[in-house]
Amino acid sequence: MQKSGHWSIGRHAHSSFEFHLIARGTCEVITDDVTFVAEPGTFYLTGPGVYHTQRSIGTDPLVEYSLDCTFKPQKDNGRGEWGALHLFFKDAKCFPVHDAHGAIALFDKAIEEALCLQPGYPIMVHSLVLSILVSMGRSMGYTSSFLQSKSVSRMELIASYIEDNIYQQITPADIAAFLNLSEKQVSRIVLSSEGISTKRFITLAKIEEAKTLLVESDLPIGEIAQSLGFATASYFNTVFRNVEGITPGAFRAQI
Repeated sequence: MQKSGHWSIGRHAHSSFEFHLIARGTCEVITDDVTFVAEPGTFYLTGPGVYHTQRSIGTDPLVEYSLDCTFKPQKDNGRGEWGALHLFFKDAKCFPVHDAHGAIALFDKAIEEALCLQPGYPIMVHSLVLSILVSMGRSMGYTSSFLQSKSVSRMELIASYIEDNIYQQITPADIAAFLNLSEKQVSRIVLSSEGISTKRFITLAKIEEAKTLLVESDLPIGEIAQSLGFATASYFNTVFRNVEGITPGAFRAQI
């Protein structure tokens, strides 16, 4: 939006989120709760249903970038990072924010991409829009709960590594090397999250996979033991019985 001279935009609201980034010039913003001046290098958010009026201050030309967007639930039902950012924007008040993380510069780049129409420009614009949203969230004080639960995300990495390599002989040293941590650090993460040792966690994961194979395949028990990295079928039988209370053969017959 470009405005010059004396101008006014009447009281209105949107059903979406509207981010106003002031690239040049100054304007006054009036909502039902607050009145403030938006200066160059700042932005403000008017959330869904927030009525606002905007008008000129002085005669300096105004250049405002506006990003109007909605958020829709994805497969994670809003539990992911974007869901958390959406809730942050939803609860945010309308006030001027210093663009401390370069949202206006990113918007300039998006405009350049849209005007030049180089190959792949829609992908570039899409990625820049996501970057703009994140940068504005950071400037507004958004803090990710994911950073506060690093040990949880590391535990997820450990579990994923074991799942991806379930048919290999996995050791705590392998996991430590994968995460670039010491074995003691890995042990603390697993113990804190699961209440058991890393070796025990690996063993239980392998037994769960063995149970799936026993139910869903006709593989001999010896082949299942070998495929999951157990030294012998006898050792596999012993471990399985210690965990499940019955032998693999009895488990399969029971099912």
